[in-house]
Amino acid sequence: MPEADAGDLFARYCLPGGRYKKLLSASFMRTSREQVLVFGRAMAADSRNASTGELRQLLGGDWREALTACWLIGFSRRREFQDDLHRIVSDENIRRTGKGIAFALARFCEPSDASVLRCYLECSLGDPLDRGNQPWFLGALLHVEKRLGVMDSQDLIAPEGLWQRWSSAGFLESADPFYWEREVDGWIDLAEMLD
Repeated sequence: MPEADAGDLFARYCLPGGRYKKLLSASFMRTSREQVLVFGRAMAADSRNASTGELRQLLGGDWREALTACWLIGFSRRREFQDDLHRIVSDENIRRTGKGIAFALARFCEPSDASVLRCYLECSLGDPLDRGNQPWFLGALLHVEKRLGVMDSQDLIAPEGLWQRWSSAGFLESADPFYWEREVDGWIDLAEMLD
């Protein structure tokens, strides 16, 4: 099957209603319940309609396309992309896609996802100047561990642990690790409601 025109894919999946901007900020969750559901239904429908080739092409595009692809992959739980997302995290090639990757890995919710998230956090939380995807990855890790019934990340969030030292080194909406878990839980609850 030939590749779709990149501009067409961008227009179809990233632009409707300013989608990639809403995904970047996760602002779609801070609207009325009806608006959240409208946004979620559109994402769920596109996640089911997008072909594997289209998602792969988006994932290899610029950050706006890759971000949108990650959310679409998460909404439809397209496990064929799990290794790709693990590789992106391991290679630290996350760019501005962190929320989307965190969402997708939380949706996959397997021990390998927890391992990848934890490895990233162990490395990145040691650098207080690295301010980026750590809150979302921690929220996803806590979500996955809760679902799997394990508590392997307790050392990361213990008093004087890596998270506390990292979160106190710069501005952060909340230093409470469970705040970030609740954020990710909200995304997952929306997707599960629309499964």
